[in-house]
Amino acid sequence: MLNHRSVTRAARAWPLVAVATAGLVLTACSSSSTSPPSSGSQPKGTANVAYAASLEYLNEKVFGPAFHTVKGYEYTGRAGESGTLQMEISAKEISPNVFQAVGGDNVTPLFPKFTKWYVQYAGTQIAVAYNPGSKYGPQFAAIASGTKPICDLFPIMEKQGFLLGRTDPNTDPQGRSFIYMIELAQNYCHLPADTVTKILGSPLNSASSPQVFAETSLLAHLQAGQLDASSAYLSQYHNASITITGNVTKHGSPLAYVMTIIGKPASASTAFVAYALSPAGRALYQREGYNLLPPTITGDASAVPAAVKAEITG
Repeated sequence: MLNHRSVTRAARAWPLVAVATAGLVLTACSSSSTSPPSSGSQPKGTANVAYAASLEYLNEKVFGPAFHTVKGYEYTGRAGESGTLQMEISAKEISPNVFQAVGGDNVTPLFPKFTKWYVQYAGTQIAVAYNPGSKYGPQFAAIASGTKPICDLFPIMEKQGFLLGRTDPNTDPQGRSFIYMIELAQNYCHLPADTVTKILGSPLNSASSPQVFAETSLLAHLQAGQLDASSAYLSQYHNASITITGNVTKHGSPLAYVMTIIGKPASASTAFVAYALSPAGRALYQREGYNLLPPTITGDASAVPAAVKAEITG
């Protein structure tokens, strides 16, 4: 049964795929019933967070300010594609003390030099976002409202001149998940065998594909009317796979957010991760449309700071 539900940014989602309105004004807000530390006991230190770009609005407009207000530590963030951030950390090009990625496979390459563990705590799902001002806007709106079947979406994206945006599947889980979604839709909707190629061209050839954009700028291109539709994040599946650069095969898996502390735990980095796992922090994620997952530690649990463990075990 294909049901839809409301999510953040006025999106509508189905179990298979989502069509969401883009170009909406995003309002920043953060609140907490917890009082900030008194000025005399203001903690010192900064949570320097490298995070998947799909968390940018949450981290910069909601969670980061709330963390500073409630816990008193400074916050600074750096958005990027999960795979790219992992490689930059490995090469010591960046030195965050917290890393938030989509998928644990972007953290395990950092074992054991930079970290020995990560915790899975929230989920999202892949979506198709569209610009209502596109000439295809009315057709997308009909699909989003349920007056037209979801499978009508894919022939529209095959049309000559259709401007589609997505991210690089070689470095970004969103890019891979979007390909998985098209593969699964081809089977689910009983579409022709060449549907994936017609929509995506050569899916992995990111260097020459006009569809591929940095995750940090993709939504801006869509909002500016430079694209008819794009990939976007909203939570996901398993029966598809692609082989990316380096002859590495990636399989579809739940789109889970994971986080870890990079290097020796410090008070600010520990507080940031603990706050994200606390009832107040999880409430912010839920309010912004993320799926809450039972926090699960992968790796060396003995290396996880006690304050973080306390939020997981209650």
